[in-house]
Amino acid sequence: MARILVMEDDEDQADCLAECLVRMGHKVDIALTSDKAIGAVDTGAFDLVVADIFIRERDVMVGNGGLRLIRHIREGGRGAPATCRDVPVIAMSGVLGGPTDGHFLALAGQAGADLELQKPILPARLSEAIESLLLPRETT
Repeated sequence: MARILVMEDDEDQADCLAECLVRMGHKVDIALTSDKAIGAVDTGAFDLVVADIFIRERDVMVGNGGLRLIRHIREGGRGAPATCRDVPVIAMSGVLGGPTDGHFLALAGQAGADLELQKPILPARLSEAIESLLLPRETT
């Protein structure tokens, strides 16, 4: 079982993703904004972060919300556990659809995401992604 932080601005999608992860046996915390996600990373110890790239904050679409979170994690956070920068990150995008998502997912990879997935994400693909990121850590 892993402790996973999900940053997703759409509450219904966040709940659906969390339910899927709980059914896989994980403990899930949800952050609906990048500020809340950064605060959670700074105060909690997570095994994995799943972050949407585009998030709506104060009714404005923020294209760097997920990128901001990823960079914050890779820089080690503020007061976060020392291992914060090593937490695997899965970046998601799907708000725009089509080839544009690939561009933004590539930016997430450059920011330090370990894996980029385009929405909609099937549970089997999500499970494979989590296993590929967490299994190597558990066996070392």
